This record gives sequence, C-alpha cells and structure tokens, in this order.
Amino acid sequence: MVGYAMSDEGLKVVVGAGEESASENVPAVKITVRPNGPFRVEGPIQLVDVNGQEWDLTGKPAISLCRCGLSSKRPFCDGTHGREGWKCDASPIPVEPVAQG
Repeated sequence: MVGYAMSDEGLKVVVGAGEESASENVPAVKITVRPNGPFRVEGPIQLVDVNGQEWDLTGKPAISLCRCGLSSKRPFCDGTHGREGWKCDASPIPVEPVAQG
C-alpha cells in the first residue's frame, strides 16, 4: 500500500503501511518531500545504482536524497539547495494507477 498526505513539513509518502505489511511484520518506509528540499527517506530501504552496486546504509535509519540536482554528494543531499535558493513546489499532483501484472 502507498499513501500520501500534505502537511507543513512537506508531502509524506508511506510505502508498505497497509494490512499486508503489518501481517508480515515489515516496517513501513516513509518518504517526505521537504519543501524546497530533499526527499527524506525513513525506514528499511535498499539503495542501488544503475550497475547494481548497493550503498551501505548500515546504521542509517533515515537518509536525505537530492531533489535539486545540485548536490556534490548525489544521490544524497548536501544542503546545496538552500545555499543556491532552489525552490520547488511539493504539492501532490494526480497520478494514474499503474497496472499490476
């Protein structure tokens, strides 16, 4: 299940927070779109590059992923968006459901 809600802190996206994940005892992953900032990802995730190499996220309960494209530490946020005055609306837009199959 995927859910989202808009708040003063940004758009929050929760993945796997439905009955299915609860019955399997799988913690939810929460993605918060920070206003004029990064994607804040909380929960157990695997981050893999295009070549299949996995980043070691051991001991990191949350990470911030660059959304502006200006970070020198991509895919991670280094705060450059703030220094450069990068702005982007975090309001949700309607999306079409993806067919399962």
